[in-house]
Amino acid sequence: MNLKTTKKMKKLIALMATIMITMTACADRQELVEYSELPALAQSFIQKHFNAADVSFIEREKEGGRYEYNVYLKNSVKIEFNYQGNLQSIDCNRSPVPDDIIPSIILDYVALHYPNAFIVEYSIGYRRLKVGLNNDWELVFDLDGNFIGVDD
Repeated sequence: MNLKTTKKMKKLIALMATIMITMTACADRQELVEYSELPALAQSFIQKHFNAADVSFIEREKEGGRYEYNVYLKNSVKIEFNYQGNLQSIDCNRSPVPDDIIPSIILDYVALHYPNAFIVEYSIGYRRLKVGLNNDWELVFDLDGNFIGVDD
């Protein structure tokens, strides 16, 4: 083997090692967990708005050094919680999000301006709330529930 071939081999081995480490790290970031491993706030949320028996499976993934939880229900509802168990988002697919999850000011806005639509998605961001309607419109609100605009 000449010097050029040896250098190419070392580069190839280094590249393969990097890919393997990256794949291993990604695989370790997500795992299935039991309902009892959810934070208490998340468990309370599910018990209040749904039926814990309807939980199909729960994924726990590490984001920025903290765990987040994705709860999948048997009726295709997906609920995301942060590490403390606070709701981040809920996607009810094509079914209505339970009204008591959405702030009343937003429910009133949707009822007034979109009387033939209902909310199927709700997400809470750092500065904004977003709702997805069954007519595929996405509406954005500030944290006080004041309408900001339509998301493209």
